[in-house]
Amino acid sequence: MWNVGPFAGVIFILLALEPCKCALPLPLKIGAIFHNGEEQHKAAFEYALLQLKYENSAPAFDLEPIIKWVNIDTDSYSSGLAACELIEEGVAGIFGPGSPYTRGIVSSIAARFDVPHIEFSWRRAEESKIPVTSINLYPNSKDINEAIATLVKSMEWRQFTAIYETNDGLSRIQNALRLHGPNDFPVTVRQLGEGPDYRQLLKEIASSKDSNILLDIESNHIVEVLAQAQEVKLLEDYYNYIITDLDIVRLPIATVVNESRVNITGFRLLNNDSIDVSFELGFKLKVESALLYDSVFLFNEALEVLNARSKDWNTPLIIDPPSLSCSDTEKYSAGPNITGLMREISKVGRLTGPMAFDEFGQRSFSIEIVEYQQNQSVKIATWTNQGLKLIRSTEESEGYKVKSIEKMLLKVTTRLGAPFLMEVTDGSSRGVLIDNKRYEGFSVDLIAEIANILRFKYEFELVPDGRYGSYNHETKSWDGLVKRLLDHDAQLAICDLTITYERERAVDFTMPFMNLGISILYHKAEAKSPNLFSFLSPFSAEVWIYMATAYLGVSVMIFLQARMAPGEWDNPHPCNPDPEELENNFSLMNSLWLTMGSLAQQGSDILPKAPSIRMIAGMWWLFVLIMISSYTANLAAFLTQEKMDETIDSAEDLAMQTKIKYGAVQGGSTSMFFRDSNFSTYQRMWAAMIDAKPSVFTRNNDEGVERVIKGKRGYAFLMESTSIEYRVERDCELRQVGGMLDSKGYGIAMPLNYPYRTIISRAVLTLQEKGSLRELKNKWWKGNGSCAETSTDGESNSNELGMANVGGVFLVLIIGCAASFVMAILEFLWNVRKVAVEEKITPCEALMAELKFAVNIWAETKPVKVAKSSSSSDSTTGGIGRAASVARSIVGSFLRLDVLDKFEKDNTNGKNGNHKI
Repeated sequence: MWNVGPFAGVIFILLALEPCKCALPLPLKIGAIFHNGEEQHKAAFEYALLQLKYENSAPAFDLEPIIKWVNIDTDSYSSGLAACELIEEGVAGIFGPGSPYTRGIVSSIAARFDVPHIEFSWRRAEESKIPVTSINLYPNSKDINEAIATLVKSMEWRQFTAIYETNDGLSRIQNALRLHGPNDFPVTVRQLGEGPDYRQLLKEIASSKDSNILLDIESNHIVEVLAQAQEVKLLEDYYNYIITDLDIVRLPIATVVNESRVNITGFRLLNNDSIDVSFELGFKLKVESALLYDSVFLFNEALEVLNARSKDWNTPLIIDPPSLSCSDTEKYSAGPNITGLMREISKVGRLTGPMAFDEFGQRSFSIEIVEYQQNQSVKIATWTNQGLKLIRSTEESEGYKVKSIEKMLLKVTTRLGAPFLMEVTDGSSRGVLIDNKRYEGFSVDLIAEIANILRFKYEFELVPDGRYGSYNHETKSWDGLVKRLLDHDAQLAICDLTITYERERAVDFTMPFMNLGISILYHKAEAKSPNLFSFLSPFSAEVWIYMATAYLGVSVMIFLQARMAPGEWDNPHPCNPDPEELENNFSLMNSLWLTMGSLAQQGSDILPKAPSIRMIAGMWWLFVLIMISSYTANLAAFLTQEKMDETIDSAEDLAMQTKIKYGAVQGGSTSMFFRDSNFSTYQRMWAAMIDAKPSVFTRNNDEGVERVIKGKRGYAFLMESTSIEYRVERDCELRQVGGMLDSKGYGIAMPLNYPYRTIISRAVLTLQEKGSLRELKNKWWKGNGSCAETSTDGESNSNELGMANVGGVFLVLIIGCAASFVMAILEFLWNVRKVAVEEKITPCEALMAELKFAVNIWAETKPVKVAKSSSSSDSTTGGIGRAASVARSIVGSFLRLDVLDKFEKDNTNGKNGNHKI
């Protein structure tokens, strides 16, 4: 602080430099009342009068100060006597006093005699109506209250602690306190109490972990309170202060803050000219002293304007006040005019900015919002009665924060949980060091990427209790990662921490770096061995037996009815109009062939002609049509059905059954989702979970996954889809059931109103746009997955059938082919025996002859007499046999084979009679 000593020298210099006046100004007395301790007010008052004399070359009035001192600032009686003494001395106006306890009596006495009364101290909102002869240059208390509330609202404080020293201070912050409703977080209001040691109160505030503090205390106590707050660690990086003093810049706050990055915001009413005036006076001006300084110039201007107007009206007013006593009834005639002009004049104060007054004599004002950055104050906004107007652009604000964070070491709290954080077990040096162990994972890589963009340093820690963070309504406290942030033991928290409404009320989050939802983890069903004869599955064994019985029954009926039907008996020799016998095509074998051909959808070369046979055939074909269609429809479903036994497909399936138990992490976001959901299905699931015995809740995801594996399809675990993806990739026994039940995200948590939240969120967005987040997820989710290829192939080929499914059809084909081959051999051997008997040769000769012909694939015709086919004789029998064989090949399509056989037989017996063909 400067001393008042140079003030005498300044007065001497001003008097020496005062120019000579050609016309002497009219002497006019003005009074001022000061209390002990207001020496600075007196100095500012006298300096303003000297400045008037020095600057005005032809003043109309020479203001002569008369100063009265009152020892005690609460002594209204003495202050009233001082006011009466000033009126008796004929003053044109009274300045002061500054005490709210004594100004009322002075204002009343001045109003009684219409003497202008100029105030320069704060007046409560309920005292806003003052006498018409009074004017208050201190900013309107309602506007001050609104400015404080607007600043608190703009900083988005959801919870804060308000510290006030006097009842006036409590009145100033009442609008800010009204911003919080009954459903918001509580606001703590504390009175500073007796000094000079405030550490006990500050320690209590530090233990509350409230990082937002609204400070309304006397200006001469602010620095001492901040210094003691620093001792109890209330000036850390994540603390935010709003100081309601109207000129925070004049306070040596930078020397207290030092290297701390605590955010201190306040107001500045005085402009830069106040620095020069303070230098001339030898001390830093208080707000009240600066207002008193400006009030002198405003009063003088009102006098000058009044004097000029009286000359224009040619009716000069008597501005020189008379000498009155407090018992007189006479009044100062020019007093109301002076006060009215002071209210009417709108000008810019030399030290305190624009001055305009309402009808009640209260001043409206414009005030700067300043913020301490890197040990210097920076103007960030301006408040007027129209509201808050930001001056600093968003780019400038973020630019400062980017530079600031580069010098910081951030502590990042996290918890174990694959793949976000896993211990390095192979002894390598990758990852980060935590408690003499190295860890790696998605969280480590993500923080490294963000730190690479913002260029800050970081260190990791493991959360002591290993929990994410849930609120205990009984103890009114948080645990886990959220507690570490609330206790200011860490600046960032990262893991698979879900952004929830309850957590967002306690801490801040960046934009989500990963989107997910709740899903169901369940054990895969054991694969069934494919049935070799699965093609028989569309029909039951009973149906197959009935079909076989129907096949045999219909075949026998056709055989019997064909023998009874005259229309089925035909002439065996069409060339003979008078046959001696008729033949029937529907032998038992042909009947079986007809029904089998229609059953196989291939038809037959033998068709019925009699109406009765046609009727039974038509009914059989209708039966076959229905049965084959039903078989075909069911065959596709049976052959392409799931290879696993699906028991649950969705949350609804879980809710509708009681055999399979299901649960989630105790106190985690998943369990909170079911607890707070209004959907009936989820409410039913939550009720089932809390009523289950033993408990279905787990301490962490690992325990839940282990319980699913050991439960053997008796337990399902509800967890985030990202964690399920990771587990399914590495454990082929697990699978995800159904889709996601909700949509949410993982975010990086930090303390409320953390100043670097925006730039960290922007870094996350940059990584997302570059595709780095996707690369990191692929690295830690699919990089070492043992089930990745299997699951992919299974999905792409889920509708394909393997040999195990249709192998029975091939088996039936092979067995049928083998049976036909055996039958062909038997037919061949039977023919060999027949040839040997008919041609009277040995079976070996007949066998060799038949084999030679069978292996001769180039032979297109076969001789009737195999025994003579090898000789070259031209006997009639041989010639006729070869001719008959040729005839068979030429006219076989026109003549019946039995006619040719008869022709050959007659020639063999030596009959050369003529035959009609």
